Amino acid sequence: MNKRSLYAMLLTSLWIGSAFAAPALTVRGAWIAEAPPTARVQAGYMELVNEGVSPVVVVGAKSPDFAQVEMHRTVNAQEGARMEPQAELRVEPGATLLLAPGGLHLMLIEPKRRLVAGDKAEIELRLQDGTAIRTAVEVRSRAAPAAGHEHHHH
Repeated sequence: MNKRSLYAMLLTSLWIGSAFAAPALTVRGAWIAEAPPTARVQAGYMELVNEGVSPVVVVGAKSPDFAQVEMHRTVNAQEGARMEPQAELRVEPGATLLLAPGGLHLMLIEPKRRLVAGDKAEIELRLQDGTAIRTAVEVRSRAAPAAGHEHHHH
């Protein structure tokens, strides 16, 4: 094998290795509903898309815009809806996990500033493998329909 072939093979293996090392989780459509000025808790919603071949497990989240971020699931019971903390959010290979009103969501506790429609906040998801994924989250008016979801029927 000549030097050129060896060099090309080395570069190819480095490229393939880095492709597999990249996080397989993509965040889409992240948003927060605008809350009243005195609100101490808000909720974050998004789609978590696993484009990889192995499960991806979100084990936590944080934000410079909130004192604390927790992962929760809304559970409807006879006495009303309650929030159950989730230790992790598992996204299977090729699957999309929906964080939406009435289901899984991020509980955003003690906002550090007033967030109004049009603002952006930042959330960092921490994965089980130590990877951190940062995403910008759009603040939407409660009166406005979610972008791209006005006429979807499932």
